[in-house]
Amino acid sequence: MTEPAHKILVRKYLDWEKVSNRLSRYEYIGKHYNLKALQDCSEKSPYYCHYLAWRLGTWEYEKSFTFFNELLKHGILLPNWDKKIKAEDPSKRYEYEKFFYFLWELQVAKFFSDVKGVSVEWTLSGPDLKISSNGKTFYIECYTFIKSFGIELFIEDLLNRIHPRIRTLHTSCIKFSLPQNADTEKFLNDIFSPYLNPCFIDNKLKKAEKEWPVLLPTPQGIDNFYIYVEGNNQAEYISGRLPNASGIPENYLAVCFKEAINAKRNSNELSQHSNVLLAINFLLSTDFQGAANRQKELNELCLSEEIPLCDFGNAIDGIFFSACGINGVPSLENSYLKIKAGIEHPILSLDEKFNLLSAKGDSFFSQDGRCT
Repeated sequence: MTEPAHKILVRKYLDWEKVSNRLSRYEYIGKHYNLKALQDCSEKSPYYCHYLAWRLGTWEYEKSFTFFNELLKHGILLPNWDKKIKAEDPSKRYEYEKFFYFLWELQVAKFFSDVKGVSVEWTLSGPDLKISSNGKTFYIECYTFIKSFGIELFIEDLLNRIHPRIRTLHTSCIKFSLPQNADTEKFLNDIFSPYLNPCFIDNKLKKAEKEWPVLLPTPQGIDNFYIYVEGNNQAEYISGRLPNASGIPENYLAVCFKEAINAKRNSNELSQHSNVLLAINFLLSTDFQGAANRQKELNELCLSEEIPLCDFGNAIDGIFFSACGINGVPSLENSYLKIKAGIEHPILSLDEKFNLLSAKGDSFFSQDGRCT
């Protein structure tokens, strides 16, 4: 059987010597991940690489690894690391997008640990983190909003190895759905098969010198996903070849929160714990980030409509959400907090900044609105 095209390309571009060197250079990354475990994922579909092996072996800049190493250094020191986090087999949570799940857990742990007088520990079951201060306790369940954005980012990352002028695009704030689970491998193979012929992209690059964007093929039946070659000369840009519109940001934001809350409200024994906070990372959704920034700007002009908030149910008492990137922790500038009405949540007594975040969250959402 012919090897999948993306597997061939991953093998071509992933530099295992660079992986090995970086594992040696970054102490805590090297402690948590070993070379053999990373190599063992090279035959696992759909990506044929471990999320960290790909990044260690292809990314040029060290900043992300320096920060990730520091997060691991901190996370290792928290109670229950050996029993919960370290005990997980890295080869069982290897997919490209799983990096963002783990990173978010570490970022949230670091964020709360930096608050004076707060104790943070990994839990042995149920929510991810236990937060304690002044005799009060609450729990945090971490969730990263992935959907199709993880697959899109992998495609973009691999295409960038082929040539840095290849871009991906989807229309924001409308339905965006790429093939998932068992269908992902065929989809990726169909995407990357043309690139096994070097002449294919060379010809497209030559066309882009005269006019661009030059659209590249995507599998039949895939809507709202575009691959194209970007030109060097703005004067040669041809408008109309790519979409220049978006859906309704307010509606999109409401759907995002509904999906995130519904994904977790009945999971991980949350109902058996009190004062549960759902920490949502919207890092991968540039759609969310754009819509949220627009909402913030309209709020400041008193022109926005408040976002209807999905019913939290009985297990979740509030949401903390951010899109802080991969090289930092959440902050007052990029985060929000929304507590269920009528609840005196312990997070509000940790530090004044959480009251400020709560005020931001209250202005973001309608007070009584519910997504049904």
